[in-house]
Amino acid sequence: MSLTSIMKGGLSKLVVENIPIPRGLFNASKDCIACPKTKNYSLVGTAFDYLVRSELKRLHPEAIENGFIAENSIALVDRDVKLSGNFQAHDVRIGEKELQTMKNASVKFKAERAAFIVNGILTDDFIEATIRYARMDVVFRAGMYDDVEKEVDQSDIEDMRVLYDLIPLELKRPDNAILLDPTFGEASKRVGGADVDLIIGDTMIDIKTTKEMKLDGYLWSQIVGYLVLADETIGGKENLPYIENLGLYFSRYGYLWKIEANYVRKNTHYGEVRKKLLESGK
Repeated sequence: MSLTSIMKGGLSKLVVENIPIPRGLFNASKDCIACPKTKNYSLVGTAFDYLVRSELKRLHPEAIENGFIAENSIALVDRDVKLSGNFQAHDVRIGEKELQTMKNASVKFKAERAAFIVNGILTDDFIEATIRYARMDVVFRAGMYDDVEKEVDQSDIEDMRVLYDLIPLELKRPDNAILLDPTFGEASKRVGGADVDLIIGDTMIDIKTTKEMKLDGYLWSQIVGYLVLADETIGGKENLPYIENLGLYFSRYGYLWKIEANYVRKNTHYGEVRKKLLESGK
């Protein structure tokens, strides 16, 4: 169970029914600037999240960065391989050989990332290493396996370059503190796991590398869920700021949409939704 599975399991409908999608405050566009070049939608989205983190860490070394989900995948597989000889994914058993390729991909990504942070040169090798590294996320998030050794589509590398070029100055040059991929401490554990892409100052932002720019029920309920978890965490050891704004960055459009968090908090049903979400993870 996780925040994603809770929302997809039915809570999204409850959120939307009680805290309506602010459609009048959302100006959608059909002018996709960086349209996908392959059907590897989810993989490119995950890889781009890692690339944004790398770019912000390059520009702001003081940014506080949480661990990588890919490393959680390696740790999970490593534990099971030591205990029973393999990790049982949905579609395949992962053994010592696959574990070693995952570790090698991690070493390669970290080396390429370190070089990028120093010199700021976005090489094809770094993009390719990022895509391979991103393949590992599904082990931890979904119990699946995506072979990190298989060839990376050159079109996905080109896609990532275009997405990188679209990152707006509002994200790259903020005046406020940056948290990269923060979690919500005990509140995250209560829902089986949850992390948001960015918190910049008092604005919480999730990156959406979707073909269409639209605010549907799932995206809306997801960011409402993040606000619930953030509010539950205020005052805890995570030192998260009080969230004043919610944001969705539609990376294929180079557009950051924001709304005041009080649109959600001041809804009379917010307390009910908050209680239901926190109970759903039990």
